[in-house]
Amino acid sequence: RLADQTSVSTWDIEQMLKEMQSAVSASVMGMDKFSEEIRRSVGEVRQVTDQLSGVMDQVQKLAPQFDAVLQGMQSQAVGAQQISETMMQLNDATQQTVESLKATSEAVHQLQYAAGDLQTSVATFAVAA
Repeated sequence: RLADQTSVSTWDIEQMLKEMQSAVSASVMGMDKFSEEIRRSVGEVRQVTDQLSGVMDQVQKLAPQFDAVLQGMQSQAVGAQQISETMMQLNDATQQTVESLKATSEAVHQLQYAAGDLQTSVATFAVAA
């Protein structure tokens, strides 16, 4: 009776671990996709920053009455650079999260393996008894 209960509990644990592994795998895939979107967005922000820099060079060649416009564009370029840096930091944090999720997935795999060993041991014990 105890061996049967242990076997059922071990099977339940194994099923829960499989569900957790599926959830973690789905999260890792989602984070990978999100990370790729962040990388693409960072590239777009860099392009915008380069374009703004080109526009600023042209404006500097115009008459001094455009100084106010130039200052606004410089602020935008700084803001775009800050956004780019922030997005890079977010990308780094996302990568760390992905690595953590991969480590969690590996731990779940190890737990599944251990649960399988435990179930085998319980089955052997039940047969021997």
